[in-house]
Amino acid sequence: MTSVSLSNFQNIAVDSAPSQKLTVADGNVQTRQASTSIQGRFVSWLALQGNLDTQKAADQGAFRTALLDKYGETLGTQAYDQACNACGFSAGQNHSLTSKQVVTGVHYADEKLNSDPLAPFVSKVEVKAAEPENHDVASVLPANLLEGNFSVPDNEIRQAAVDTLDVITQFISEKYTPEIAEVVEGRVVEAGLFDELLAEQVDPNNSVELRETISIFIDAIWEEAKKVHIESIL
Repeated sequence: MTSVSLSNFQNIAVDSAPSQKLTVADGNVQTRQASTSIQGRFVSWLALQGNLDTQKAADQGAFRTALLDKYGETLGTQAYDQACNACGFSAGQNHSLTSKQVVTGVHYADEKLNSDPLAPFVSKVEVKAAEPENHDVASVLPANLLEGNFSVPDNEIRQAAVDTLDVITQFISEKYTPEIAEVVEGRVVEAGLFDELLAEQVDPNNSVELRETISIFIDAIWEEAKKVHIESIL
């Protein structure tokens, strides 16, 4: 099933009552009317008892995927869990998707991004890693770049960049070819990106500032990798 964007869920949810049930049909988010007849309620009860309510599970899965696509695995999962809890359910329970759940999940994620500078960094890395050409890049980044409580001495800022370049070029080697990775690494060094990184005068005790700077460095590496890949097939 094609992923449904988070904005599609939001557009319906913000114009609906909090208790409004939502469902995904034909790739679109729609409101879902509950069965009001005794027969309808009985059928619904039987479906739930037999764990056959696959549509609810599909709706929940689509919403969770939309959150992860927008915010990355870590924050997206946190937002989904918070949204379920706000509606009186745990993330593993089968229940109807509601407007309240959508609004709550998005609000939690946005508030987290605005209040926690680390969250935008992790979210950005994970969203980039989810792109097909960047699959699994987050798993090979230096662990300390994704943790919240570290600082590095001034003379190790360059080493943080070197470590980042090493792991990403290794991934580029596996995703494309070792030759492309070698060219990318050479161009990054020749372009003086390390010097530009250090010229930012990053406070070594400010982990958030360091991550933001390294994030720009990561973007530059990936842009160069795409250029080299295109050049190789022309």
